[in-house]
Amino acid sequence: MHFIIITQSLLLLSCCGITATAALSFIPPAAKTDMHMKAVQQMAVPQVSDRVVFGTAAIAQATDPFGLLDAAYHKGVRRFDLARTYGSGTSEKIFGEWMASRCIDRADINIITKGGMGDDKYGDPTRNLLTGSVLMGEVEASLNTLGTDRVDMYMFHRDDPRLSVEQFVTWANEIVQAGKASSWGVSNWSFDRFCEAHRYAVSEGLHPPCANSPQLSLAVPQCEIWPTTYSISSHEHESQIDWYENNGVELVCWEVLAKGFMAVPTLWSKEDVDRSTFDNTFETGTNEWRLQRIQRAYCHLENYRRRETAIKIGEEFGLKLPQVAALYALSVRDNVSIICGFLEPEHIDDMIGLEDLVLVKECVLGDEEELLISNCIETAKSVADAAPADAIVDAIGVC
Repeated sequence: MHFIIITQSLLLLSCCGITATAALSFIPPAAKTDMHMKAVQQMAVPQVSDRVVFGTAAIAQATDPFGLLDAAYHKGVRRFDLARTYGSGTSEKIFGEWMASRCIDRADINIITKGGMGDDKYGDPTRNLLTGSVLMGEVEASLNTLGTDRVDMYMFHRDDPRLSVEQFVTWANEIVQAGKASSWGVSNWSFDRFCEAHRYAVSEGLHPPCANSPQLSLAVPQCEIWPTTYSISSHEHESQIDWYENNGVELVCWEVLAKGFMAVPTLWSKEDVDRSTFDNTFETGTNEWRLQRIQRAYCHLENYRRRETAIKIGEEFGLKLPQVAALYALSVRDNVSIICGFLEPEHIDDMIGLEDLVLVKECVLGDEEELLISNCIETAKSVADAAPADAIVDAIGVC
């Protein structure tokens, strides 16, 4: 890896949302017998890095969910993150119907879905205790809704310390051994609980969890964002991230753009945030409750400083704020993937190709006076290995 000088031509490409480090070639479609089948099946597309995962939590809010999924597929997105709780099954329903209507080759896409929370939508630690029969019912419901006989990874959406890790490992292995999932992981588990589950699985010759899904962002939350969630954004988690990497565990990270704080430069300015409401009591699930939790976690002085620095780096290299923020997360470790909740096709363009760059994290974590912005971006591979200049890819969007 080496520092690079961004030439005028590369800056122009970046400003236009284009990178010359990956190839994209479209083969003209055959006769227009069916527009959707033509678009999905007859177009040769690149394989976007599997480290960019399409998050479906809010897909029902998209103006045209099928069109959005079409656009993602055309641009090479192949990994999709779902959950039984997203819209009470709506995200899985939309995705399953899209796959069927487009005749998507199941082997061509990678599906992650999550469950194990029952009717709980927000991570209530006092929810009904999970049982094996309830869990298997959720798994079957997810598969039936998706219209597939298996998912590539099944995740427990939340931990529940009232249950032993041995129980979770046993249930997960039953799912894998039944052919309903190729692998399993967890979401929002603490490092200690994850390690305990991993050790137990290995010692018993069982399939260990291969992924954890924590929050990771340039914007560090100063408190719990959502109930019973887990973040690895602060510096104190460096050794934990090392362990995950050394043990081949993927980190599938959410809220990389901090619910828009690291996507829109003017969102929730210091003057606009009313901190006097942070201790108010709001009904769980309401818009007021959501806004309070987001602002209380992300809207603090250090994050404002980081955002300003990220904006300066973006201006230097022709990148948007969300691109710099996403690049930061991808640069943490090679085993980090990012979940992006696209709502518009153009947002997808902002995330394609970022895996070919590396953001030097000291540029945004250090003192601004010591910042040398021209040295903040590295290439992930040598210029000699880069794709031909005429090979282009539509570049990246809002997570």
